[in-house]
Amino acid sequence: MRRTILLTTLAVVNLTQAADFAGPNQYICGTSTVMAAFSLSPGESGLWSVVEGSASFSNITSPFSPVTGLGFGENVLRWTVTGSSGSASDLVSIWCYNNAMPAADAGADQNVSDPPGIAQLNGSAPIHPGTCTWTIVAGTGTFSDPNEPNATVSFLGMGTNTLQWTCDNGPCGVTSDIVQVELTVVGIDEVAMEALDMHYDHTAQRMVFGQRSQKVSMVLLNAQGRTVRQVNAPAGTGIWDLADLPAGLYFAVGYTEGRRHTFRFVVMR
Repeated sequence: MRRTILLTTLAVVNLTQAADFAGPNQYICGTSTVMAAFSLSPGESGLWSVVEGSASFSNITSPFSPVTGLGFGENVLRWTVTGSSGSASDLVSIWCYNNAMPAADAGADQNVSDPPGIAQLNGSAPIHPGTCTWTIVAGTGTFSDPNEPNATVSFLGMGTNTLQWTCDNGPCGVTSDIVQVELTVVGIDEVAMEALDMHYDHTAQRMVFGQRSQKVSMVLLNAQGRTVRQVNAPAGTGIWDLADLPAGLYFAVGYTEGRRHTFRFVVMR
């Protein structure tokens, strides 16, 4: 951050020639540092004040005052210099990172099946202003939110997918950890589907149950593995209207006579 406030025009050379006279922004590990404003010229006086965050100055009138008690995140401090011709102020930001933030932990390895092929991740939580990010090291995957420790990952590749959780804690350090998600593709029981006698009508955007359809309890999952619809269909003909669903990939999971039947379909607009 760099914001300069000129209250009146100064005839002081070292201020008028350099706008950033409160010193450079700082990024520190912890909550204490030493300020680095420009030196005062003869006849000038200076004063530190807090605009945002918190700070306790050892010498509130010194350009090089030690400062403690800074808050984690951004602290905005103002340095005001007064001379014979008036005053000028400049702002400086001190970003404090928390050294108590744990090293990155991507969680335990997982085994998931497709469908639905969705894994719930369990990364360590960052501490502000530190941030963490999921990336793909090997395989494939799409994260619901790459900066969320408990993001879901979908569209995994068959076999082993290696994901990395990297945590950037500024000057306190960067750490990373990997997790492996093993995806097994579960085949569709074509005989069972035939017994259910049902299909998705993409033109009318509805599930159609035929005459030979058995009584079935069905759950509809989206691509993220979340339940979006449920129905208990009686035996025989019928329809399940799905016209209001957003476009995308869906999984229909049916349960009948103690058996599970699953198939995929796509809603297009």
